[in-house]
Amino acid sequence: MEKLEPIEVAVHQAKVQVHRLLRWVDDRRDPLTPARSGRLLVDLPLAVEDRSSLWTTGPDADPREWPLELGKVENLRVAARALDGLEFEAHQVFSFWAQVGPPVRARGYVAGRELREGCVVPGIGGGLCLLSNGLYGAARRAGFELLERHPHSRRPPGSRAALGEDATVAWNYVDLRFVAGQPWRLEVRLDAQALIVGVRTERRRNPVRVLHERRDLEREPSSLRVSGRWAGDAGPSCMSCDRPCDNARPGPATPTATPIRGRRSWLVDAAWPEYVRHVRAHARPHDRVLQPIDGELLGQRRYAWPRVGERVQFPVQTVARSLRSRRLASQGPGRQRALLEDDRRLATAMAARLELEDTELVVAQNLLGHLWRLGVLGGRRVSVLMQRLPLLELQAQLDEAHARNPDSPTLADFRADPWLAEAESRALDDAIELITPHVGVANCYPGKTTVLDWELGSGVRGGRARVRVPGPLRLWLPTSSVARKGVWELRDALSEPGLGRVELWIAGRELEGARFWSSCVGVTVQRGSPELATLDAVVLPAWIEHQPRALLQAVAAGVPVIASSACGLPEILGVHTIAAGDATGLRRALTELHGPALAEPSQGGRA
Repeated sequence: MEKLEPIEVAVHQAKVQVHRLLRWVDDRRDPLTPARSGRLLVDLPLAVEDRSSLWTTGPDADPREWPLELGKVENLRVAARALDGLEFEAHQVFSFWAQVGPPVRARGYVAGRELREGCVVPGIGGGLCLLSNGLYGAARRAGFELLERHPHSRRPPGSRAALGEDATVAWNYVDLRFVAGQPWRLEVRLDAQALIVGVRTERRRNPVRVLHERRDLEREPSSLRVSGRWAGDAGPSCMSCDRPCDNARPGPATPTATPIRGRRSWLVDAAWPEYVRHVRAHARPHDRVLQPIDGELLGQRRYAWPRVGERVQFPVQTVARSLRSRRLASQGPGRQRALLEDDRRLATAMAARLELEDTELVVAQNLLGHLWRLGVLGGRRVSVLMQRLPLLELQAQLDEAHARNPDSPTLADFRADPWLAEAESRALDDAIELITPHVGVANCYPGKTTVLDWELGSGVRGGRARVRVPGPLRLWLPTSSVARKGVWELRDALSEPGLGRVELWIAGRELEGARFWSSCVGVTVQRGSPELATLDAVVLPAWIEHQPRALLQAVAAGVPVIASSACGLPEILGVHTIAAGDATGLRRALTELHGPALAEPSQGGRA
């Protein structure tokens, strides 16, 4: 690249300031009303979707350009947060800079690729032209009226500029403006590979989807090729130029530095044994683990993640969460709201510690929706450690349970905010991999889920199951009496005559009413957790169950298990699986498994 003389740089900067001043004066004379985000138009049909590749790849990609590639994607993340969800009235003008605002460091922008006087140099906010290109293309295909658009001064072969489908921007005087004659909604997001611009409006019946990728120069028709060196969106910058310009702004790394081609970070919370095993097997030495506290060092099993790579801890958020949780009720909407708020605080703290090099994330599911809302997942390959059903499916399951048991005081007491459920759903759709030991959770996304093996318990309470002796049928419900664990169905199954005497042990509190079990004739209810070896079966006909640890311990101890499919156990010897909500199937399972045990003492012992 040719070196710019000092006088040329000074003249250019003076011109820029004059243009900025003139634009500022014009905007004061005829001010624009910026749009605001909303949800009034979210159900409009998607009229146009424009997708642009985020990353420069292929044999011509210089690894020395990687820092600016990372900066470009980060700038797109910041700008996308400002634009996603904006809703415009009819004839309301869209202005790129009125909505995005100034691209300065204080607002999160970093050094990216900026075209200045024919040179591609590191510049704060560089790379936003990829976004303005997508906005222009979407607006044009939606039939909007163009008010202001500036093409790029260079048109690299295979780019949108070469096809006349580009729009450059420069704060604040080079703008992109358009208007529509009807209300419309703008949606902007990044997945792992693309920038996606969507327009929702009523006018167009058939949606238009456009994918823009840089074409191979060797396959470009000769009539479209541009001779000589060029400095376009994918061209060389000061990071890889053989003749660096003394007037260029210094980049985030020297051209001779060894490039960093991305890093994986694990954003984790509670340590499941299955996920601990997964981290040990797949973590790399240069990975980062963002965790509440170092549980292995402090002897806290809840947070005992493997000490691999670089560790980043959040003790303030963790201690505050622990203190707040001690004051929460064991059940109810207040508890659930507080837990979600603690997840949001931890996710916000972790998002602030992400760096440009974090191109691959492994995220705990309870943090996922909040991270999506913060806009930090875009442009990154995301895998999810699934701890439960997706919120939409979980709440649908609770709705079905409540429809079956409308008198339950607990099944409809809380639902998450719609924005959180939607954010999690969109993040799961974009994730490249979901990881879980739970068979039911895996069935929600069968095409991209890795199913881990459950970590079987040791059966320490009793080792091997006892030889049954005459007496009442001894069952253990390893939870509180709460409807989502299937206690209404269990009560119905036990209320029917024919099972004989039953001794039902319940591990937790009574949350469905003080006399909930009084209708079960012949059933003696005990509180506590008996020795596994003294039980005839462990029973959990749950509507919702994400960590069936007690069932796994029973399997390891050789005690029969009757569980619903919602418990997520695979086909394991000793586990009888029924459908959630199936009281008839539950009673049949009890009868089939323990029928011989129902004989009178004079007829012999239990089989």
